[in-house]
Amino acid sequence: MTSNKTIPINELILSEMKKQEVSISDMAKKLGLSLNATYNTLKKPDIQTDRLAKISEILQVNFFKILAGELNIENPINPQIEKLTTENEILKEVIRLLGGNK
Repeated sequence: MTSNKTIPINELILSEMKKQEVSISDMAKKLGLSLNATYNTLKKPDIQTDRLAKISEILQVNFFKILAGELNIENPINPQIEKLTTENEILKEVIRLLGGNK
């Protein structure tokens, strides 16, 4: 489902924090968490969605969009719609050739 090259979300967050010069202490204050709780949150490669949403707001980075971009999921609906559309056009042509829809 996901690529082996997927970067864990905590590494993406820590990288962005470094880029923006946001310390773990600053992040803890903005999240309303203790320094220890924030450190533990950023140490793990997974994170609760509500916390990720708050971190995304704080850093002004849509981490959800980044993660979604790494997913390799094809939408099975689109090929099915395309197939049905083609079939519909063929049936319309058959009806026209048989003298229907005059």
